[in-house]
Amino acid sequence: MLFFLSFLSGITLFYSFMYFPFSSGFIFLLSSLWLTIKKRFIFILLILLGIAFAFLRYEPLKDMSHIGGREFVVKGIFESHPVKSDSDMFKQAFTIRSALDMKAGEMMDDLAGREIMLFSDKEFDLSTEYEIAIKFLRDRTRLNPGMWNSEDIYANLLEVRDSGQRRISIGSTIQECRYRLDRYIIENFKKDSGAIIAAMTIGQMAYVSEDLRNAFNSTGLTHILSISGTHFGLFSVFLFGIFRLLIKAFPYWILQRITIFLTPSQAAALLSLPFMIAYLCLSGGSVPAVRSFIMIGLFLFGLIIGRKGFWLNSLIFAAFILTVWKPDVLFNLSFQLSFLAILFIGFSIGYMEEEKNEDEKKSKKMLRYVKNALFLTLAASIGTAPLVAYHFHYFSLISPISNLLIAPFIGFILIPLSVVSSFLFLITGHYVFTPVVSAVSDVSIFLVRLLSDIPFADIKIPAFPSIIVFLFYTGFIFYFLSGKKRYTLIIPFIPIMIYLTLSIFEKRELIVTCLDVGQGDSSVIELPDGKSMVVDTGRTGREPASFLKYRGKKTVDALILSHIHIDHTGGLDYIAKRFEVKELWDGGRLIYPEDFITHMKVKHRTLNRGDMVKGKGYSIYIFHPYPEFYTMYGSESVEADNDSLVLKIKGNNKSFLFTGDIEEEAEENISHLGNWLKSDILKVPHHGSKKSAYEPFFNTVSPDIAIISVGRDNPFGHPHPETLDALYGVEIFRTDLDGAIKIKESINGLEVKTFKDFQMKKIHSFNEERENIKRLFVVW
Repeated sequence: MLFFLSFLSGITLFYSFMYFPFSSGFIFLLSSLWLTIKKRFIFILLILLGIAFAFLRYEPLKDMSHIGGREFVVKGIFESHPVKSDSDMFKQAFTIRSALDMKAGEMMDDLAGREIMLFSDKEFDLSTEYEIAIKFLRDRTRLNPGMWNSEDIYANLLEVRDSGQRRISIGSTIQECRYRLDRYIIENFKKDSGAIIAAMTIGQMAYVSEDLRNAFNSTGLTHILSISGTHFGLFSVFLFGIFRLLIKAFPYWILQRITIFLTPSQAAALLSLPFMIAYLCLSGGSVPAVRSFIMIGLFLFGLIIGRKGFWLNSLIFAAFILTVWKPDVLFNLSFQLSFLAILFIGFSIGYMEEEKNEDEKKSKKMLRYVKNALFLTLAASIGTAPLVAYHFHYFSLISPISNLLIAPFIGFILIPLSVVSSFLFLITGHYVFTPVVSAVSDVSIFLVRLLSDIPFADIKIPAFPSIIVFLFYTGFIFYFLSGKKRYTLIIPFIPIMIYLTLSIFEKRELIVTCLDVGQGDSSVIELPDGKSMVVDTGRTGREPASFLKYRGKKTVDALILSHIHIDHTGGLDYIAKRFEVKELWDGGRLIYPEDFITHMKVKHRTLNRGDMVKGKGYSIYIFHPYPEFYTMYGSESVEADNDSLVLKIKGNNKSFLFTGDIEEEAEENISHLGNWLKSDILKVPHHGSKKSAYEPFFNTVSPDIAIISVGRDNPFGHPHPETLDALYGVEIFRTDLDGAIKIKESINGLEVKTFKDFQMKKIHSFNEERENIKRLFVVW
């Protein structure tokens, strides 16, 4: 085990060296010195081997944002079968072998070997080489706290130029089987039932709705949806039990011959292995699936050769195999969560064995089973809780109960039946247990939703520094160094308790965060009295929703819509479905669908010039529009822009002006308000459009800071040079360059932070490393 751990440590040191070279170097020298004193030179060599291996396998991620909007003729093959997207387009993975820029007439070598996600209205065969014309979509990266950015490259199909002969391979045959099964499940089960069955059998998560995923999250049952140790473990137990029973049922003379070479358990293990390999292929070979297969495979192999391996050795060996395959898998969140869950369960089993020896006679079997089941669930929950809370900002309180009641129901009935039915379907064309699988999956989903609707099934957790996670896991070292003294188990929780105590006494200030929503607009305002407001939603609402989740918010006290255009209001429904929205504010120029306000159960407020809202430590003033205002010139689109709600939020000392998309006519109309308009921070109108570059308006506002919400490489040329010239002398921040921008009012003035500054950076000096270390201790 120590050999594998040394190699893994070397890989970890290589990646940490990019961000903390001096600290990583110091740790390596200190470890080498200690190992030298102990005369363990082989481990130093293995650490160096791990560093060298990671270096040789390292491929820096190339920035491909410049290809957005460009058209190419590409040759390659499709790697996955189509999945229907929300827009009714088919989505398939396509590996590019060569790419020709249609405009420049040049080959682009950087695209060779890259896998892209292609949207089209056609379904393509696998392992057939195609020549197709495609148009890459513009960069979808959103630089916001709490958002996951996919590294996938997306493109739309323009036309099929040519297709070659189909080449049958093992990979294409496996994918064909998965696709047949996929089609049957989706067409013959209810939507949600089909989604979880597809997730558990073929690893297809695309059909799981966000609502259903959230229900599984709240109940702590997310692991059921991702093929991992639970699935492989239960399926192997099922197979092993069935084969062992069948072998023992053989006539005596057959059994006598078999046992000359193998025991019934060894024979059952040997027969189970091919089916486990088949399940791995069927699952799609995800990281948790491969890791689980290696562990179960080692256990079965141990039975075959008559040796039962230690669980910890198997776990470390599985990690070693995965890192040899892909070194950066160590930093894959799925890998980390499944690894930690098994690690804490394994140590807990060892603890229970010790307890069992002490009070075995006193305990009743049933009571001990319930106690052990709860203990193991609690161990897995605690072991993964810091990572789950850090990345997903929630903690499931009901997890021990749901894992005790629902997990066995799904694990011992639904998983074996659906997997066995899948194999029989591929062999015979009949999904044998369809009615039973359908009924069990329906009941499972009902129970999951029932528990997730219980008040306080989970708690929302605001973002916290990453150093807390690090100190929590390193704190368990003291438990092992002390000879497993129970009182040392409090040490990992000390940093959490200190942080929570300090958070209670933190003073609330006025904070405005302007989010990166691409070519659109959305800001989240956190007020001194603890209330939260959202000004515009962007095109989808996903960005403000993710940020609110990041901040641990469940309620939006006021959702403010500046005007009707979709780049400001498109996410209204998305946010309304996911948060408790108490009030909806607008300027009286928006028309909502019939019964929309009633359905939302929200208080609707129409605001006009002269209205004011006061709260503890802040005031909100409305400057525009007013009932008599109408646009004199321009189209309906221009009229909607000029109807934008303009409001000023004033804190104790500083003020913020939000202007929507007003153009010159509206700017001129409100400029006479004079000092009322004067603000320290200006949200620049209409994404910095030329039509909003009215210099007298900017002079009247006289801001110190201007924020422009604008999309990268947008087709409108925003922000326009005239607007930037009109803002000469003002400190400008842009969401396309800086990502999200946070401005906080404090007694010392204004504190400005950008998402790009918040990110860890690859560094080359000690001062830069010091800045990275500081980032470990702060949150957005």
